[in-house]
Amino acid sequence: MAQFLRDAHLSNIKVTEDVLIQLAEVFASRAKPLMDFATAQNDDDKKPFLTFVIRFDEKGYRLFSLDDLLMHFRRANGVERIIITIETPISLRSNRLVGEHLEVRLDKLDDNNNYLSVTADDSDWVDASYSAVKDILNKHKTKNGWARSGWSTLTIQLLGVIAGFALSLWAASRISPYLSIENAFVITFFFALLIFSNAWTYINTLLLSGIRRVFPNIQFYRPDKDRINWLLQGVIIGVATAFMLYVFSEIFTFIGELLGEISE
Repeated sequence: MAQFLRDAHLSNIKVTEDVLIQLAEVFASRAKPLMDFATAQNDDDKKPFLTFVIRFDEKGYRLFSLDDLLMHFRRANGVERIIITIETPISLRSNRLVGEHLEVRLDKLDDNNNYLSVTADDSDWVDASYSAVKDILNKHKTKNGWARSGWSTLTIQLLGVIAGFALSLWAASRISPYLSIENAFVITFFFALLIFSNAWTYINTLLLSGIRRVFPNIQFYRPDKDRINWLLQGVIIGVATAFMLYVFSEIFTFIGELLGEISE
């Protein structure tokens, strides 16, 4: 088995054509010492080969040149996944139990499928390869993590609770005067709150799904095709901020007026 391993989960990365070029250059440079050693030893089992995998528009290709990768990257309507790999025949045959391999996976659809992995018998090669790739990725981090964090989920949930409470009060104040039953306000309030609570389960799921699409963990960016996503992010941030301020203002004003009427 390969003696040394370094790996890391990847998150919040913006992948552009320039990033792919840089990664390909690093992978080629890390393959060179392996090729030199295999050539000197006349051992074909240790000669590395560089491959690219790109999945887009629900179809995928395994490629052997950067030019082909960039061609598909530019033409795709929506890029879903890119994998860059250095591998040797012995590593391939042993399912990576023996031999050298270096791989980076960037997957827009599956957050758990984003990682950098390096294995080899040479610790220096492992450390140098890992650091070279990680340095490039670290320079292209995004701020999307905050929109996908637990705090964002909690904020949406709290806003939903506040909105549900306020809407239920509003519905009760408008409907209860027309009901000739005892405790009409209280009954109408809890009925409206029950309706909203059931609807909010689905609304919350749709909101979180939409946020994850607009603020992806791995963002494949082509200026001529993906600019709308950047604009949409700005619009969502601006609208969300304005909406929060407006909702809080209206809620507290409405609750204050309603409590004033009840106390009278």
